[in-house]
This record gives sequence, structure tokens and C-alpha cells, in this order.
Amino acid sequence: MSISIYRKATNTDTEIHYFSNHHFEQKISAFRYYIKRMITLPISQAGSNKERVIINAMAKSNVFPESIIRNLRTKLPLKK
Repeated sequence: MSISIYRKATNTDTEIHYFSNHHFEQKISAFRYYIKRMITLPISQAGSNKERVIINAMAKSNVFPESIIRNLRTKLPLKK
């Protein structure tokens, strides 16, 4: 049995834009959740890679620097 992360067909990948006037913590909270979910769920390596590509695409569409997402990915597993 394989577990993967489900997204509705109507998912728009819209999060708080990087250049909005929200606090930084509010801007990255969704990405923190997505990365934490990817780490904690027992998904396969292929599923994890697919999720990583989706998260990067969401970050790119909301103009987030790649370095911020990469830093979240490296720091969150340390807090596990």
C-alpha cells in the first residue's frame, strides 16, 4: 500500500505572496506546514520527491526565494 498527499483538483497553489505586507512568519506558515507534513507522513521516496516539486512550484508562483524554502527543509527535520 502506498500513501501519498491528496490535493483537490481545484487547488490553485495560491499562498500569501512574498512581497505582501504580512509578517514574515505568516508568509512562510503554509510552506512550513507543507514541509512538515511531507516529513512526518510515511510516504515513499517517490512521493516525497513529487511533494518537493509541488512545494517548489508553489513557492515559485508566489515569488518566494528558493533559499527560504531550502532553509525550511533543512531546519524542520532537526526539530523533529
